[in-house]
Amino acid sequence: MSEHGLDAGVEVEVEDLVIELDGNGRRIVDSVGFTIRAGEILGVVGESGSGKTTSAMSLLGFARHGATITGGRIVVAGHDVRALDPESLRRLRGRTVAYVPQDPRAALNPAIRIGAQIDEVLRTSGDPRFESAATRAEYVQLALDDVGLPSDEPFLRRFPHQLSGGQLQRVGIAMAVVAKPPVLILDEPTTGLDVKTQTRVLELVRRLCSEHGIAGLYVTHDLAVVADIADHVIVMNDGEIVESGPVGQVLSAPEHEYTRRLLAAAPDAASGSTWRDELGLPSADPGARDGDGRGGEAPGREVLRGEGLELRYRSVAVGHDLDFEVRPGECVAVVGESGSGKTTLSRAIIGLHPNYSGRVSWGSETLKPKARRRSRRNVRELQYIFQSPFNSLNPKHTIGQSLDFAYATVRSGSAEERRAATEEALELVGLRLSVLDQMPNELSGGERQRVAIARALVVDPKVLICDEITSALDVIVQKQVVEVLLRLQAEQEVSMLFVTHNLALVKQIADRVIVMESGRIVESGATEQVLADPQHPYTRELLENTLSISEALAKR
Repeated sequence: MSEHGLDAGVEVEVEDLVIELDGNGRRIVDSVGFTIRAGEILGVVGESGSGKTTSAMSLLGFARHGATITGGRIVVAGHDVRALDPESLRRLRGRTVAYVPQDPRAALNPAIRIGAQIDEVLRTSGDPRFESAATRAEYVQLALDDVGLPSDEPFLRRFPHQLSGGQLQRVGIAMAVVAKPPVLILDEPTTGLDVKTQTRVLELVRRLCSEHGIAGLYVTHDLAVVADIADHVIVMNDGEIVESGPVGQVLSAPEHEYTRRLLAAAPDAASGSTWRDELGLPSADPGARDGDGRGGEAPGREVLRGEGLELRYRSVAVGHDLDFEVRPGECVAVVGESGSGKTTLSRAIIGLHPNYSGRVSWGSETLKPKARRRSRRNVRELQYIFQSPFNSLNPKHTIGQSLDFAYATVRSGSAEERRAATEEALELVGLRLSVLDQMPNELSGGERQRVAIARALVVDPKVLICDEITSALDVIVQKQVVEVLLRLQAEQEVSMLFVTHNLALVKQIADRVIVMESGRIVESGATEQVLADPQHPYTRELLENTLSISEALAKR
């Protein structure tokens, strides 16, 4: 036992942790406890607002604004965190407990070169080992080597904007481990990353914890990630731990109803059933799903089509000879890793990326490259839903004002007609009418994304172009949003172009799939055909890197 009562090999012990909101005293974390041994990874899962990140940050002696740690015991690497003075807490952070945030762009200073930022972690740590610039340079090189990044001078002199998302996340991990801390907190570090980059980051985290004896606390809403990387897991709901234990035991035989709900909501590429089957909804016309879906056009049933598209970013070609079509009531998924060109294609279709040659047509009409030059009918019938509802909704407008503005932009109608369209759109996405008087910051992430869908629906569109719209949502909210889209497709015959990097999700929603690599379409066809029997090596590589809960558990 250590002086603070930790068993040998235990780096983290939390007992009866309580965190309360200032003012009303409401407990947002209640009686939480867990231990982590050196070299092990503990997964913490739950919906948004479950208290998982708040609990994790307590290891740093930190509580979010408006909250206070009011009870419990937190011992990290022999340090009683709650008993530390401010200066001792500052030394603890980084040297003893390191933190990797969800968004490395927010954590890195855009005006400081990569090498200088990693060096700063050591220089400001207060550790006498790092007083020498030569020693710091050696540790920086070792950290970059550990995460598989170059450590030469040209790379060290790069700025954050000159790196890819995966490189930025690895820089964030290098900054966290450069001082060799015994404890590492990882807060959703692979959310938003494509499957290949996610696999590399998870392999890196697993190796670093094992080789350096680091106790890892991995916060996520992705159960497939937990099944892949964690040794033990705690499941949190409404600030409390509802289930805990070895990962294989908890995920293969969950005892708590909430854990079972999370598992039921998690898309699994290896599963035999789909959410469409659960809802009893039909797929699109089978004729539209054969082969690549190209064919004749029924009268009054427009097809969205692209022919020979060459996309450019400034003078650089980023999309090559792209052909596609989306038929009435059909969902076509576009998948590929970051930089494959899938979002650029979707933005070109909607008129937000006009730098292209070739033809985008809606029915018999060729669409103008710029959205502002398109007719009101074109704008109304083709609607775009952005990835982040936090950025796409005006924070100064109520939800009602945002929906009214969308309606008035492309439709004419009386106040009564506008109100009826608004109420119908909210009903379709499963939101109560009272949200009309609320501001975006009063809603959860899932509610905001459903408002973004309702804003598109209020104008009565024929096609929805969805750009990674569920990538930041927890699994239960993600399933709710996808079920809304499936019902719209089946009941309103709305067509969809669904951009995503999540192949497990593609199985749940898409009739056909287009696979993009380096700006080219390398494979396309009916979803079940492409996922079951991929023909292109790149598609096979994406599938191999797609995490599956059932497959991860089978390997244990």
